[in-house]
Amino acid sequence: MNNRSAHATIKGYFYQFDHTIVRILDGTTPQSSIIVEGIEDIDLDDGDNSAFVQCKYYEGSEYNHSVIKEAVIQMLKHFHGEGCPAGQKIKYRIYGHYKGGQKKLPAAFDLNFLKKNFLTYKHNKKTHEVHKELNVNDIQLSNFNNLLEIDLYAPSYDVQQNNVIKLLVSQIPGCNSEDAKVFYYPNAINVIQSLAIQSDENKRKITKKSFVSRVNRKGIVFSLWLREKFGNDYYAKYIKRKYFKFSSTKVPKASRIFVIDMTDEFDLSKAVALLNRIGSLFSHKEHIRTPQQDRFCPYVLLRGLSRDNLISLKNNLLEQGINFIDGYPFHDSDFSPKHLVAEPTKENLIRIKFIPVVEQLVPVISAIKGSVIELFDFHKGAPVEAKYLPKGISYNDIKIESTHFISEVLTV
Repeated sequence: MNNRSAHATIKGYFYQFDHTIVRILDGTTPQSSIIVEGIEDIDLDDGDNSAFVQCKYYEGSEYNHSVIKEAVIQMLKHFHGEGCPAGQKIKYRIYGHYKGGQKKLPAAFDLNFLKKNFLTYKHNKKTHEVHKELNVNDIQLSNFNNLLEIDLYAPSYDVQQNNVIKLLVSQIPGCNSEDAKVFYYPNAINVIQSLAIQSDENKRKITKKSFVSRVNRKGIVFSLWLREKFGNDYYAKYIKRKYFKFSSTKVPKASRIFVIDMTDEFDLSKAVALLNRIGSLFSHKEHIRTPQQDRFCPYVLLRGLSRDNLISLKNNLLEQGINFIDGYPFHDSDFSPKHLVAEPTKENLIRIKFIPVVEQLVPVISAIKGSVIELFDFHKGAPVEAKYLPKGISYNDIKIESTHFISEVLTV
């Protein structure tokens, strides 16, 4: 692939990403949703506007029917695979930008035009008529044609990107055009990319409400800018000052939850040292006359860690005399939030409380009584999804490149 074609391909990908952002931000309700790379490039679930969308960008090419023929064929195959439902409401939409040639496509066309220009092709000198090979009759084909929408006048790359910026300004409280370009647009692209790489289709789906929530994280982008400009040491000091600097030398009592992303980065000795550091810094200091109500210790939720590595980590903590509980009162018991939130005692100086999975965050937090709750989400990719976070807690979204950067934060 030469440089020009590579540039066009990359620009086409970003054009599709931008259009995906437009579609979700243009949703009519907070629950309007999209699936990225579903049946088509974008599967839009938005009431009467629902559609399977194929997005194309050919700024240097003239439109010809052959350019979108394969897309139309695949859409018909999907319609056929669904049983050619007469009552289908979801549209099949082809959305594209071209240098010219749009007038080759009539504003409306009949079945003969559809068959000849979009459903017939030659391969190895043999003519194929897709509608006949699928046994789709004219009534069914007419239903499909009524669902097919082809827009050859999609805006240019720059115009669509300006539309994205305007939508971000309109959807994010307090957002202006400059913030949208510098902070929120990169966030939006990252969210779409993180969805697109998921192998599970369910994880490629997002609602408008969730999308806006994930994009509305100006602080993360600002923090990453600090790291790029001044280096990791400055960034570590910045995080410590922002989140872990207290007005006195005594750490105030709180139920602090550390969500730590260890994906593809487990090192037993470093993990033990990190948890020991967290347990020491954010637990009460035991004295001869420490009142029971002054005792506390942090919670830890480790993401991206295999079961075997977690067992190895817990065994090592025990061998080093670092006391912890994990919410399982006895062998083979169910997880008990009530058991986990019990405070340390003089006889049992717990230093760490393990939360097993993100799905248990709400039950555990609901079981905590009489304490300020602070959650620190150290993530390398996607943060904890909003649906796992109860309202009313202090949530701190902290982007990191490496799990063990946290140790730097806690030692500077």
